[in-house]
Amino acid sequence: MFAAGARSENAQVQGVAAADGAAATNETYVDMITGKPWTPDSKWTIEQLKARDERVLKKTGGFLQLPAEGPLAMVVDAREKKRATIDEVARLYTLGTKLEIDVAKEPRGAVSPLAAARAKMAAAKPLLLVMVVEGDAELPALSVFPEERIGIINADRLKGGEDPAAPEMRVSKEVWRAIGFIGGIGFSAQENDMMQPYYTLEELDGNNHPYIQPMNMAKLGAFWKRFGVKRTRRVPYFKAVEQGWAPAPTNDYQQAIWDAAKAKAATNAAAKAEGPAQ
Repeated sequence: MFAAGARSENAQVQGVAAADGAAATNETYVDMITGKPWTPDSKWTIEQLKARDERVLKKTGGFLQLPAEGPLAMVVDAREKKRATIDEVARLYTLGTKLEIDVAKEPRGAVSPLAAARAKMAAAKPLLLVMVVEGDAELPALSVFPEERIGIINADRLKGGEDPAAPEMRVSKEVWRAIGFIGGIGFSAQENDMMQPYYTLEELDGNNHPYIQPMNMAKLGAFWKRFGVKRTRRVPYFKAVEQGWAPAPTNDYQQAIWDAAKAKAATNAAAKAEGPAQ
C-alpha cells in the first residue's frame, strides 16, 4: 500500500513550496488550492493565503497534479485546402474539457469518407473521430455513426451566403455537434446551445455561441468514463495515500500523513490476525 504507485510517476506535487515562503513574492505566489498565481486584485493577502496554506498542508499534504488519461478525440481535416477552423475547435475543446485533442490535416485519398474515417479510426484508435470532407455532392452536411464513434462533415453543404466567414463557422459548429451526438448529449433544451435542432443554414448561423454549453458538456462525463478517459485533476496527497498510489513523502506534512496511514494499516492487520473479540 505504501510503495509509490505507477500512477504517481507523472504526478506533480503542488503546494508545499508555496507555503514555505521560499517562492512567496507578490508576483509568483501560487494559491495552493486553485493552483493559480496570486494577483493584486485578490480578496486575500499573501499573508492570509500563507496562513491558510499551512493549515491545508497539515491536513492534506499538498496536492498532486495528475495528467489526463485515456484515448483522445480526433478531428481530421481532409479537404484539399486546410483551414485554421479545426485548430480553433481544438483550442476551445481543450479549454472546456481539460483534455487534449488530436488534429490531423491530411487527404482521405480515393476512398469514401466513411471508409477513410474507419481506416483512421482503426489506425489511431481515438476516443472519437470527426472528419471534414468535400467533393461529395450526395453526402449530408452532418453524418453521425455513434456505434462507430465517427462523425463526417461535408463542407460543400455548408457553403453559401453573403458572409465569407460563415461557411467555416458552420464547419466549426457541425464539428461540435458531431462530438455531442457521438458523446451521447443528444438534443438540448438550452437556447443557443450547439445541440439544438437546426434545419436550415440560417438557423445554424443564428447560434451566437458556437460550442457546447458547459451544462451539456458535463454530460460527456459518462462517455469518458466508459472509455477510460480522465481529465487533468488535482488530488490531495492524503487521498493518494489512502488509495495506495502516492509517491514517497517529500516533506514533514506528507511524512506525518504517510506514517499515520501506515500505523493504522498495521493496527488493522494486527486486529484481523487476532480474530474476533471474545
